[in-house]
Amino acid sequence: MLCAVQAAVVLAPRRTHRRGRLGWVWLVAPALALGAGIAVLRIVSGGPHALALVAAVAAPTLAALRPRRAPAALALWLVAWLAHGIVAQAASVALIALATISIAELAAMVAPAWSLAAGLVLLAAVDVALVWGTSEVGPATTALHRAGVPSALGHPIPRLQDATFGSATMGWLDLVAPALLGVVAGAKRLRAAVVTGLAAGAWGLLLLVTSTVPATVPTLAGLLAARL
Repeated sequence: MLCAVQAAVVLAPRRTHRRGRLGWVWLVAPALALGAGIAVLRIVSGGPHALALVAAVAAPTLAALRPRRAPAALALWLVAWLAHGIVAQAASVALIALATISIAELAAMVAPAWSLAAGLVLLAAVDVALVWGTSEVGPATTALHRAGVPSALGHPIPRLQDATFGSATMGWLDLVAPALLGVVAGAKRLRAAVVTGLAAGAWGLLLLVTSTVPATVPTLAGLLAARL
């Protein structure tokens, strides 16, 4: 399911007619965000709960950033808030996906495509190094996933600190990466989306031998497909 969401995020239409010039910013920003997030979760007291609250506010705000998406964002938030089980999880994942598309659109306004592409490569490299080269990522993501959120009118507000569907979980950057790929791929988004989805499904087979995989890596296959 989440692999299909990654492919859908690549393919989703977006507004990217404005191109920024601050290439160095988004060359390193995704990787820095990943590293900073892990540091906050492992070092800062109350970090998981703080990030959970930030995500609970940021996700619907970003998802509704474009007026045309605002009604869908509101509907998804209400379903995620009032529904239960798989239905609520699906709405939460869709809300996060819309938020990451907005992030990619904002990134395209300040950075050229080449720096976004380079940033994707650097992000995947850092993701691999942190997930398989350190012991910090597993406990940090578990703590974030378990962080509670406040209730409103007798219902907990949607948990939007990660994308969870069934037993599968992805972090925000695992969806930001394909969102950025959609910007970089341009007219070749369909090809990039199909390749990313297939690569994500194959990459996920590694979960048979390890409990965690760096889920940004499949976007590199989509990036390569977009460049051919």
